[in-house]
Amino acid sequence: MSSPRSVNPSSAFWLARRAVLSPDREALVYWRGDGVAERWTYRRLDAAARALAAWMRRRGIRPGDRVAFLDLNDVRFAVTMFAAARLGAIFVPLNFRLSEAEIVDTLRDCDARLLVYGAAYGAARQAAERGCGCANYLLSSRDAGDEFAAAAAEPADVPLHDAGWDEPAWLLYTSGSTGRPKGVMLSHGNIFWNTINIVLIQGGFADDRVLISAPLFHAAPIATFMESFLRGALIHLEQSFDAERLLGRIAGEGIRVIAGVPAMYRLMAAHPAFDAADLSTLRAVIVGGAPVPEALIAQYRRRGVAVIQRYGLTEAAPLVTALPPGSPPDKQTTAGLPALFGDLRLRGAGGGIAAPGEIGEIEACGPNIMQGYWNREAETREVLVDGWLRTGDLGRLDADGYLTVVGRSKDMIISGGENVYAAEVEARLAENPVVLESAVIGVPDEKWGEAVCAIVSLQPGRQATAEDVLAHLQGRLARYKQPKRVVFVPALPKNGSGKIDKLQLRRTYGGGQAEGRPGAAALSEPADRA
Repeated sequence: MSSPRSVNPSSAFWLARRAVLSPDREALVYWRGDGVAERWTYRRLDAAARALAAWMRRRGIRPGDRVAFLDLNDVRFAVTMFAAARLGAIFVPLNFRLSEAEIVDTLRDCDARLLVYGAAYGAARQAAERGCGCANYLLSSRDAGDEFAAAAAEPADVPLHDAGWDEPAWLLYTSGSTGRPKGVMLSHGNIFWNTINIVLIQGGFADDRVLISAPLFHAAPIATFMESFLRGALIHLEQSFDAERLLGRIAGEGIRVIAGVPAMYRLMAAHPAFDAADLSTLRAVIVGGAPVPEALIAQYRRRGVAVIQRYGLTEAAPLVTALPPGSPPDKQTTAGLPALFGDLRLRGAGGGIAAPGEIGEIEACGPNIMQGYWNREAETREVLVDGWLRTGDLGRLDADGYLTVVGRSKDMIISGGENVYAAEVEARLAENPVVLESAVIGVPDEKWGEAVCAIVSLQPGRQATAEDVLAHLQGRLARYKQPKRVVFVPALPKNGSGKIDKLQLRRTYGGGQAEGRPGAAALSEPADRA
C-alpha cells in the first residue's frame, strides 16, 4: 500500500487555497509612496500571481531558475514571490540599498534568469545587462511603460508546481555585516516550519492588522509577512519606514501589531508625536535583529504596548526563539524560549554545553534551518555541524530556559583579560536620555590589548560631551566595561536590514583614528580600571 501524498508546502499553494476559502477578503493594503492605498483581495493577488507565472514560463523560466526582485517594499514583491513559487523558480529578493556593482555581483552569483526591477533602478538594470548573464527584465512602474502591470494582467495560468519539502524556494542574501554577502538557501519546508513556529509561540488573531515597513528582502520582515498571511491577518505594507507616518497609521487604520528592528522603535519613541499618539489599538510591537535595551522596552510599556522580542538569523529562516505572550515580567528583556519545532543549546568556551547563567555560542537545530549557502560548500560545512547551526552569536540561558543574547562573538571585546560584551554596554548607554543610538566596538590599545569605543548619536536638539556620557555610566557599569573612547556622529550607518553597520564602523574607527573625520568628537580617557 502506497503512502498518502504529502501536502504541497509551496507558498503558492497557501495563496491558491486562501483565494478559494475567502476570495473577496482583503489580504494586503499597500501604501505607496504617493499616499495611495492599493487594496488587494486574495482573489486579486492569486490572479496576478498566476498570470505572472504564465508570463515567466513563456520567457523560458523553469523550476529551479532564479527570479530576482529589486525595488522598495511593494505588493509586487509578493506577486513575484508567489508567481515564482507557482512555477517552481527560486525567489531572490535583492537589497535595494546596494550599489550597482554589488547588485550585479549578486545577480551573477545566483545566475538570475529574470530581474523584476522598479523604475528607480533603471541604472542597475543597465549595469546588469553589461555585467551578468541575466536574459529577462521586467519593469515595475506605476507610470507609463509599466511592464509588470501588463504581465500580471494577462488571463493565463500554469499548473501549481509540485514542490518538495527540501526544494529551495528562496535565496536570501545576508546583509554582509561580517563580509561579502552569502546566499542562504531556504526550502519550502524551511519556510513552512518557520511560519508554523512563529504562529504557535506568539499566537495572533485572524482579524489582526499587521504593519510592515522594514525592507522585505530581509528575513525577519518577510517571515512576519508569511506568518500574518498564513493566519489570515490583514497586512499593511508600507513602501518605507517613516516614524511620523507610522504613528498616524496606527490610529487611522487600527493597527494591532508592528514588526521591525530596534532602530525603528527608537526613532518612533524619539519623535515629538510619540507621547500624544493614539496607540490604543496597538497590542504589541515585535522586534528582532539586535538586542533591545531595557530603556526602550520601558518607553513602550509606559504607553501600554507590549514589546515582543524575537531572536533569529537568516540561516534559521529566521526564528530561533521568541517571547511568548504572558511571559513573567522578569523575562521581558529576554529573547524568549525556543520555538516548538526547534531547539537550541549554548556551546561553552571549552567545547562543552554551557550551564544555566554561563555565556556560550548559540547553536540551533530544527526543520527551519537552511539547506546551506549557495555554491559555498566549505562555508556551509563550517556552520552546519551534525545538524546544528553554529550562529556565531553569544547568549546565556536562565534556569527557566529563557535566552538572553549578549551579541556577536566578534562583538566580544577582550580588554585586559576581561570579557566585555558590546550589547551590555549599549544597553546602559541607551538609558541616557540624550542618546538616540549607540554602537560599541573594540579598538586596539597598547595597554589593554583592546579598548571599548562607543560611537554615539544624540537625540535631536540635545548636546553632550564624552565626559557627560561617561558620567552617566558611573554606577551602571564596572569601570573596565566603560568606553575608553566616545565618538559622536550625526547618525549611525545602517546595513540593508536596518541594523547598525558595525563592519563599516570598525573600518572607520577600528584603528583608533577618529579625529578629523566628519562628525567625530573628542575622545575621552576614563579613570583607572576597577
